[in-house]
Amino acid sequence: MATNSHASEAFKQYVQKDQDGRSVLIVPEGKYKGWVPRIIYSMHLEDVSLPFLRLMSFPVGGTSIGNLVGMKNFSAVGNYLCLLPKSFGTCKCIEKLNVSFNHFQQIPASVFNLESLTEVDCSDNELEVLSADIGKLKNLRILKLGGNYLSEVPGEISQCKKIEYLELSRKWYPREGGMKELPKAACGLKELLYLDVSWHQIHTIPDEVGNLTKLESLNLKGNFLRNVSPNIVSCTSLRELNLTGALKLNSYIPPELLQLSELRTLNLNNNYFSQISPKINGLKKLKHFIMRRNALVNLPETLFDLKHLESVEVGDNYLEQLSPSIKKLKKIKTLEMRGNKLSSLPEEICDCLSLESLLLSMNELKQLPENIYRLVNLKELDVSQNNLTTIPLLFDKLEMIGQTGLLDLGGNSIKVPPQEICDQGTDTLFSFLREYRIGHAKHRRKMILIGAAKAGKTSLRNALILGRSKLTAEDERTWVLERHLWEPEPDLRVQVLDFGGHHIYSAAHHMFLTPEALHILVFDLSKYRPEHYDSMVGNWLDAIMDRSPGAVIVMVGTHVDLCKEDEADENLEDIIDKMKKVEEKKIQEIKIQLVQTDATLNSLTNRDSNTKFNIEIERLTEKRNGIYKMLKTRSELPKMIHVVSCTDELTGVKDFRDLLVRKLKEAEERPLPDPWWKYLQKISKYPEKILSLTEALRIFKSVMNELKQSMISLEGSADKSLEMVLKYLHATGEIMWYADNPKLQKIVFHHPETLVEMLRAIFKHDFEKVVVFNEVFGQLAGLNQKKFEAMKEDFLTKGLMTLELLNFCLYHFKLTPEARDTFVDLMLKFDLCYELPSSLLTNYTSARILRFPWFLRTEASNEVFVKWPTKTPRNIIELSFQFVFPSKSPPNFFEKLSCRLQTHVLKREDWKNGVLAFMNKSRILLTREKKDGGTVILVSVRGSDLQELWGLLLKIYHDMKCLLLEWPLVHVEQNLLCSHCVLRGDNDPFLYPAETYLETICPKNVYQLQTCHKSPDTNIPACLIIPLDAAFQDGMGPHIIVLKEFLASLEDMVDGMGSGILTDFGLMYVAARLGAEWSLVVSHLGLKQAEIEQIQLDNPYKTINQTSIALQKWRDRQKERADSTLLKQLFDALDETDYKSLWDEIEEKNKKGDFIPLADSGLMYVAKNLGANWSLVVNRLGLKQAEIDQIQLDNPYNIENQIRIALQRWRDRQEDRVDITLLKQLFDALDTCSRTDLRDEIQEKYNIADGDLQGNLFPF
Repeated sequence: MATNSHASEAFKQYVQKDQDGRSVLIVPEGKYKGWVPRIIYSMHLEDVSLPFLRLMSFPVGGTSIGNLVGMKNFSAVGNYLCLLPKSFGTCKCIEKLNVSFNHFQQIPASVFNLESLTEVDCSDNELEVLSADIGKLKNLRILKLGGNYLSEVPGEISQCKKIEYLELSRKWYPREGGMKELPKAACGLKELLYLDVSWHQIHTIPDEVGNLTKLESLNLKGNFLRNVSPNIVSCTSLRELNLTGALKLNSYIPPELLQLSELRTLNLNNNYFSQISPKINGLKKLKHFIMRRNALVNLPETLFDLKHLESVEVGDNYLEQLSPSIKKLKKIKTLEMRGNKLSSLPEEICDCLSLESLLLSMNELKQLPENIYRLVNLKELDVSQNNLTTIPLLFDKLEMIGQTGLLDLGGNSIKVPPQEICDQGTDTLFSFLREYRIGHAKHRRKMILIGAAKAGKTSLRNALILGRSKLTAEDERTWVLERHLWEPEPDLRVQVLDFGGHHIYSAAHHMFLTPEALHILVFDLSKYRPEHYDSMVGNWLDAIMDRSPGAVIVMVGTHVDLCKEDEADENLEDIIDKMKKVEEKKIQEIKIQLVQTDATLNSLTNRDSNTKFNIEIERLTEKRNGIYKMLKTRSELPKMIHVVSCTDELTGVKDFRDLLVRKLKEAEERPLPDPWWKYLQKISKYPEKILSLTEALRIFKSVMNELKQSMISLEGSADKSLEMVLKYLHATGEIMWYADNPKLQKIVFHHPETLVEMLRAIFKHDFEKVVVFNEVFGQLAGLNQKKFEAMKEDFLTKGLMTLELLNFCLYHFKLTPEARDTFVDLMLKFDLCYELPSSLLTNYTSARILRFPWFLRTEASNEVFVKWPTKTPRNIIELSFQFVFPSKSPPNFFEKLSCRLQTHVLKREDWKNGVLAFMNKSRILLTREKKDGGTVILVSVRGSDLQELWGLLLKIYHDMKCLLLEWPLVHVEQNLLCSHCVLRGDNDPFLYPAETYLETICPKNVYQLQTCHKSPDTNIPACLIIPLDAAFQDGMGPHIIVLKEFLASLEDMVDGMGSGILTDFGLMYVAARLGAEWSLVVSHLGLKQAEIEQIQLDNPYKTINQTSIALQKWRDRQKERADSTLLKQLFDALDETDYKSLWDEIEEKNKKGDFIPLADSGLMYVAKNLGANWSLVVNRLGLKQAEIDQIQLDNPYNIENQIRIALQRWRDRQEDRVDITLLKQLFDALDTCSRTDLRDEIQEKYNIADGDLQGNLFPF
């Protein structure tokens, strides 16, 4: 009893509740030893599972099953059962019965009483007969009777109309016995999906098979089939047919089987067929074709018409070749041809891009296709036991095999690479191949993909490199550029630069452009319209031809599959026509320039020689040589435009790829010497992102010592030799090294993609979306959320990038501060940005601030128009020149110029199309304007220091000329604006040729010229037209005097003795007249001797500059004194120092000013008499309260100056109105503000009658 009790307790542990709360007994296989205790009969169980417990009866001796009558599922797999008790028939709830792998010779009669059964598994028993009572199980859906000895099936089985799955296979031994015909009774089961009748002796498939219209799988393995009813074609749902060894008595495949158009899998293993009927193409949807171990000597061409085929397994046959038509199988994943007689593979197999498994062992292969590396999805390759002596050198491009390691090259005699390397696995083999190619490549080229955004550049690159379609999603668009290595052939290494098409990205493109590269201009042919020629083709073609003279250009239109009929040809014809017309026009313009320059040069050559003409001849000769070079080195237009589609069909891509390879190999071979290869290997393994030149030199010396390489055979010294090697590697695209820049020369980008990635971190067209705050990165960069958002907003609107935000964007590169600063220097060097003082911002502080003009979105502020009024202020000089691009300006020209401007200024205000900058007391205005279909870039400088103005103007002019060198073929008109016209307020000034006037210096003793065609009789100061010699100071005085008198002559009324003399230019006029004894005057004005000496030291040999600086210093110290007081001081000083004549001259010139109410002196008179309520008057005249407040802040404690400045600002804004109108405005304002008394004083002082106010001009 104790023993039974212990067994019962042990057994109970396997009783549990399922998720629905039902009691189930599941005894795990091998977990319970011994007999099943009788306690099982007392359990209320729904599921009972008793596997492999050596049961001989159910489940123990006895006839009653107790409480188990409620069972729903019963399983007793792998026992010794041969009977079930009659009482088992009382379990009316049973739905699933599994007694497989027992010893039943027939299905127990009690089972046929279980009408709820839906699934019966009595497979692998010893059944010889199936009772007709099977027809009672009306709900049966699954009947598994395989692995028994059945020889027939009763007709009553057809009453089980719900059966979907039927196994009737016989044990594969003994071979005698079994069914001779496919059971007709089974053919009556119209719901049948699966039928297995393998290992019988079936020779006929009867007509009744046509009833099985839902049948999906039929297994006839191991039969002796001879006759197949044509009605089998009615099995329209049949997907899988297994005829392994079933057709050995047939010499051909029954044609009825080849009409199963819905068949997906056909297994013909282990038969004796030597041929396959061409009608195999009737299996239109076949995916898996299996025909191993036959006697095939060839495969029909029609087999390759089955476009849905995913696997072909034809191993152990006698196949000697594989048809090139294999390329038609675009979906094939597995090709198994082991144990055949293949001696070669067609190149076309490399077009089967979906291939994942290629099994070719035990053949007679001598080599593999060179392009096998294009099978980018290949995961398994077995070419063992062949006759291979070499493998393709691009084998390592099979990246998926590199990941799986499923590569078998054993049993060959491979020499290159050595068999010993091949046998060490994919890691070793692939590393060897990569290094081997670097050293043995004969052709090394760059190829640039360029074109508008979304033109299809990246998709084309994928098609070329991957050999398959990989279309670019929106989030995969190229940022700035991407760099990829393309090795279409073992001896050809191509560095592919895929340029992003967004206008922001073009800022960085010129860092990588070289004339030696092959340029591929890509455009979307399906979206092309004639009006889009410039944006889609013309601008990009100009960029290549202007920036890379002599470069080879190939043009390709993408998306040809989306073009309507005849649309592609029409678009291509329009593009070619426009290209030719534009190019012919440009060539004609260049030739005209050449003829005109030659004519001018010849006319000068025939004159008497002098210094002036020699300089002009030299300049024109240089210009003529440049134009001639421009003509001779101009790139040749593509003679045709190629068209492709990068969709799955890859229309035109193969031919285009072959064309590119031919063009890339047209250049002379550039093999890499073995020592250089070793060096390249060494630096490519250097772990840091950036390699210092010092470290590069150390590695170079180490490699040379290891190879015992003499420096004499190179350049004589390690430094010179390294320079030669680095320049070569840079030219071939292996590294990036800027040898021409002293600062950047100290670093080597041994992984050029690092530089690309760093640029991409900043130049993002969707920066706002993709750059988001990260707490960890933010802390490391010293940013919190609020500060990050503020800096990000400034970058997106003002182009300002702080050091903290830059660190955030570059954090994942883990750069050292030195490496980061080097990267910044690189961007500064290439004019991608400029650095601003860190004090620029007030809402946060930063150690360093960069501005990227490309990101500026703002327009000019109102303050700009205040600081740079439209009309040139009195006593101010203005010099201007312009660059006019008649059609379009070079991309990013203005932004790059804006960056270069920073080196010449101290302070600036930027907006999208302009810059207002300040240098000392000079101001610079740089603007860009679209005009008449072209672009005008205007540069103007204003101030009183003539030499400083010319210095600034010429620096900017030379910057612009240097920038034009990047676009040597661009057409531009360079003009110097006539200052006489500008100062008169002429909106259409006369234009001088800038190259003639700005590239020379003013001759000595030439102070006036009659050059303005608009005023041919007017003497214009030479210093306003021709730059002064900065080194020649003796002639400055006369220039200043002539200029002062000229400015006075331009005024409608000459300035009085007020602020005109006290302006910077007025004091410079005084300085020009004082001469060498100026120190006596300024000493009398209060300057100490030490100050005078310091001014002389700071401005050696520049007497006029010394004098004007000293006078300005005196004036600026008297801020709180009225101008009249300062004038009296100046006149007293002149009188005391024997300069009475200069005092009289100035006084005489300014007596005329007593009658000028709107001159500075006249406005000063108004200011003195207006009083504290002056703000009411100027407010009435149009000045806003904010302006008035700012004037008061800028001039504290000096009411007269406040009033004078306000009145002058009002007057200068009315440049287009005559003085009588302005005087009326002033009088009206005085009347409105109850100052008629002052109005009367002005009329009396200047002798203005009421009647005079009715005309347009004053009577005087």
